[in-house]
Amino acid sequence: MAQGRYWSLLTFCLFASLRMQAQFMDYGSDPARFRWNIVKLPHYDLVYPQGNDSMAYRYALYLENAYPHVQKTIGKPMKAKFPVVLHPGNMVSNGMVSWAPRRMELLTTPSSDLGMQPWDKHLVLHESRHIFQTGKVMSGLFKPLYYLIGEQAAGVASFFLPTWFLEGDAVSTETALSNGGRGRLPEFNMVYRAQLLGSDKVYSFDKWQLGSYKDYTGTYYALGYNMTSYARQRYGADIWDKTTSRYTHNLLFAGSFKRFTGSGISQLYNDTFDYLKKEWTKLDSAAVSPTYLSPDTKNYTSYQHLQILNDSTLIAIKSSLKEINSLVTVRNGKEQRLSYIGNINSGLNLSNGCIYWTEYTPGMRWTHENYSVLKRYDMTNGRITTLTPRQRYLAPAINDKGSVVAVSRPQVNGVNELVLLKLMNGREIASFRVPNNGFIKELTFAQGDTVIAVVVDDNGISLLELKTGNGAWRKLLSTASANITSPMWNNGKLYFESGANGTNNIYCLNLADSRVYRVTQARFGAFEPTFSLKGNRLLYADYQAKGYRIASLEGEQLLHEETDLDNPTPTPFVHTLAAQEGYNLDKAQLDSVPFDPKPYHKGLHTFKVHSWAPFYYNVADAIRGDADDLMTLVKPGAMILSQNTLNTATMQAGWYYSKGHHHGKLAFTYQGWFPVLDLSVDYGAKAVDVSWVKNDKDKEVPKGHYTDRNLLEAEARIYLPFNLTRNDRIRGIQPALTYSFTNNRYQQIASRTHRNFQYLLPELRVYNYQRMAHRDLLPRSGYQLRLQYLNSPFNTENFGSLYAARLTTYWPGFIRNQGLMVRLGYQYQALDGKALYLPTQLLEATRGYGYLYQTHQQWAVKGDYAFSICSPDVNLGALIYIRRLRANLFYDYTQNQAGKQGGWTNQSSAGIDLTFDWNVLRMSYPLTTGVRLTQPIDYGNFQAEMLFSVSF
Repeated sequence: MAQGRYWSLLTFCLFASLRMQAQFMDYGSDPARFRWNIVKLPHYDLVYPQGNDSMAYRYALYLENAYPHVQKTIGKPMKAKFPVVLHPGNMVSNGMVSWAPRRMELLTTPSSDLGMQPWDKHLVLHESRHIFQTGKVMSGLFKPLYYLIGEQAAGVASFFLPTWFLEGDAVSTETALSNGGRGRLPEFNMVYRAQLLGSDKVYSFDKWQLGSYKDYTGTYYALGYNMTSYARQRYGADIWDKTTSRYTHNLLFAGSFKRFTGSGISQLYNDTFDYLKKEWTKLDSAAVSPTYLSPDTKNYTSYQHLQILNDSTLIAIKSSLKEINSLVTVRNGKEQRLSYIGNINSGLNLSNGCIYWTEYTPGMRWTHENYSVLKRYDMTNGRITTLTPRQRYLAPAINDKGSVVAVSRPQVNGVNELVLLKLMNGREIASFRVPNNGFIKELTFAQGDTVIAVVVDDNGISLLELKTGNGAWRKLLSTASANITSPMWNNGKLYFESGANGTNNIYCLNLADSRVYRVTQARFGAFEPTFSLKGNRLLYADYQAKGYRIASLEGEQLLHEETDLDNPTPTPFVHTLAAQEGYNLDKAQLDSVPFDPKPYHKGLHTFKVHSWAPFYYNVADAIRGDADDLMTLVKPGAMILSQNTLNTATMQAGWYYSKGHHHGKLAFTYQGWFPVLDLSVDYGAKAVDVSWVKNDKDKEVPKGHYTDRNLLEAEARIYLPFNLTRNDRIRGIQPALTYSFTNNRYQQIASRTHRNFQYLLPELRVYNYQRMAHRDLLPRSGYQLRLQYLNSPFNTENFGSLYAARLTTYWPGFIRNQGLMVRLGYQYQALDGKALYLPTQLLEATRGYGYLYQTHQQWAVKGDYAFSICSPDVNLGALIYIRRLRANLFYDYTQNQAGKQGGWTNQSSAGIDLTFDWNVLRMSYPLTTGVRLTQPIDYGNFQAEMLFSVSF
C-alpha cells in the first residue's frame, strides 16, 4: 500500500513539474555564425565558441579544482559527465543548471554588481553546487525512476525541494569556498536588516519567500542563504547532506530536516532571524541623521543614481512596485518624471544638459547575442538617443570638459578594455588593455586625462589609475576582503562606497598618503556619493525599509574615521562556513587540467535523447497548460524527448492511443538558423472523404464519411522572431509562413476529383507596448497587430481565401496598475464561385458562444478591464499562500454575415473573471485559479467555467 502511494505521488510530481516548465527550459540559442569547440574534462564536457580558448581554460581549471570540494557538505558526486556551455555573446550576467536535458549554461560577461571575486569563479562555485544538489537527490526512491523516464526523473526528485534551499545553499557555497560570495556583502541582507530594525511591519516566512504585490520582499537567494547558513552553524556542516539523504526516501523535506534538528522550517526561519536581529542590533549604533531631499513615500520607492542639475534640482532614477524605472527631477521634495527608461545597468552622468547611462538591449534575433549601449537623454527636447548601437559598453564616466566618455568593454573573447569615446557621437578614440585582464566594473574621471577604475581580478578588487595620455596604469589601492563601488572624484580626493564596517558607507581615499577614511554613519546603507555644486554637501542614496532615499550631509557632519579595508567587519555566518569547508578557491594552489579542444560540429549533435516514458503526453500542451486535466494530458503510449546541448533543436517522438486509434507523433523545432522552423506530424485515427451528393430535394450537398486510410496531419511553420525592444518599449516584428496538410479529402465541385485539404497561412505580427511594473495587470500603453491570409491553393473550386486583421490596444485604467485592453478584429472570406466555407478559424470566438465557421464577413470588438481587488498576503499554514485577488470585467460584441447577400447576426456577452494569485505547498511557482462567469446577451444560458494557469 505504501509503495503504491509513493508511485502515485511520483506520477503527480512529474506532471506538476512539467506544468511548471522547469523540466524543459528553452534558454535560447547563440548566433548561427558561431563555430564551437568541446573539451573532454574528467567530470565535465565543456562546449564553447571558437576563439575563446583562454576563457574556456579558466572555466575548466576552476570547475575541476572546485569539484571535490563543492560536494563536501552535500555529498553524492555525479556519476556521468555534465555538459557545460559558455555563452560569451550575452551581456546579461547569469548562469543556470537544467534538469532535462542535464546541462550547465554560463553567461560569461562579468556582472557590474560583482563583489571582490572574479565572475568565472563565482559562477563555477554557485552553479556547481546546483549540479551536486540535483545529483544528490537522484538516489533512494528516485534512482530506479531514471530507467523509467530518463533525465525527467531529476525534475521529479527535486519537486519538493524548496527554491530558497536550492539557491540559498548555493550562495552559502560560493561564500564559504572563496574570498567573495554574496554572503560577505552587507547589502545582500540589507532588505531584511532594515525591515527588522527599521519598520514595525512583521512579514511571515511565506511572504518573504513567495513575494508580495503590496510590499517589497527582496529575493529568496538572501532568505535561503540566511536559513541554510544558520542551520549549518547551529546543527553542523552536514545538516543538509543528512536532510537531503533522508528526503530521497520519504519525499518530505521539512520532515527530514525536523528528524535531525527537532525544528520545522517555520521554526528555522524564526530562529534564524531572531539570531540575525541580535547580530544586527550590535551594529545599530547611533547613525548620523541626514536631511532627506526626496519625497517621503507611503509605499516602497527608491531614488538612485543621483546627479545634481543645479542648487535646487536633482536628477535620479525612480523605481517602485507600481511603476517601471523612470528618470525624474526632484525639487523641494517634489518629483517630476522626465522619461521612462529601459534596463539600465550603470549610474547616471550629467553633462551639458544631457543625461548619459548604459542600458541592456536585446539582439534582433539571438538570445545569446545582446548589447549594452550608451544612451543619452536630451533635457531640451526630451528625446532618448542611442549613441553606440550594438556595442558592449559598461560603467560610463565623463570628463570635466564634457567631451570624452570612458567606458568598460568586456569583449566576447574575454579580453577586458577601457575605451575612450567622443561624447558627441560615441565614436571610439582609444582603447587600453586592463592589467591582468581585470574586469572594470566602475569608472570615474579625476583631474585632466586621468581615469580611475574599480577593477576585479584574481587578486581581489583594486582602484587603478590610468593616464590616458601615455597609457600608464598605477595601482592606488587593493584589497581582497572588502567590496568597493561607486567611485567619484571631488576636490583632489576619491570617494567610494564599501561595506567594510558591516554596513555600506561612504569612504574617502586620500591619495597623498593612501589612507582610507569612513565619512558616513548610515544605519542600513549609504550608496552612490556625489557632492553639491559648491562642494560643501555630500549627497547619497540612503537605504531605509521603504527604499532608497536621497540624503544630504553638511561638510561638518562628515566623519573622518580611518579604516583598514583588509580587515572588514565580518558578516554573520561567514567564518563558520569557511571553517567548515576548509578550502578557498581564491587561495588554493590550483592543479592544471588536461585541455585538448576539438571542433564541436553542430550538425552531428542535432539530436540528443535525454528522456523517455512508457506513456505519452504532449510537452507543448503540458507547458502551456492547454490540457484540461491529467486524464486528457496523459495517454497510453510511449515517447522519447531530445534537446541538443546548444539548444538549437528539440524533438518529441512517440506513439499514443486515443479514442480507439493508435497514433504516431513527431514534433521538431530548429532555431539554429536565422528563421525558426517548426514541424509536427500526427499519423493515426481515420481520414475523412467529403463528397458531393444530392439530398431529397435534388440539391447537391457535401457529405463526409470515414475511410480506411489512416489520418495524416502535418504542419510546417517558419518564422523570423525579430526583437526590436528599446528603452521602455517591448517591440518586435514576426513574419511567419505556415503550411498545413491533412489527407482528409474534399471532392471538387466542378472537376469531381478528390483532393487532400491543405492550406498556406502567411501572417505578420507587429507589437509595441510598455514594459509592465510589478503590480501591473496589463501594459499601460501599446498595441499588437496581426495580419493573416489563409489560402487553400489545391482546393480552389471549393474554398475561397480567408483574410483577418486583429488589433489589440492597451490603455491605462482609472487607478494606477489597473488596465484596459480593447481588441478589434475583422475577418473576410471570399465566397464568389465557392462551394464551401473553410473549416478553420482565425478570429477568436465570442466568450459564451461557439465559433461561427459560416462567415463571409465578421466584425468583433472585445473589451477587458483588469483590476486588483486586494493583496492580502495571507497563508494557511504551509499549504496555501494568497498574494492577490483580482478581477477582469469583459464585454464581447461580434457581428457576422454568413453569406454575401445575407443579413447580419449578433453575438454579445458580458462577464467577469475572478481569480486568485497564490502558491501551494510553499513552491515558488505562482498559480492563478478562479472562475469565469459569462452571460450571453443574444441567446444562450449563463455559464461558469474554471480558470487555471501557472506563471514562470
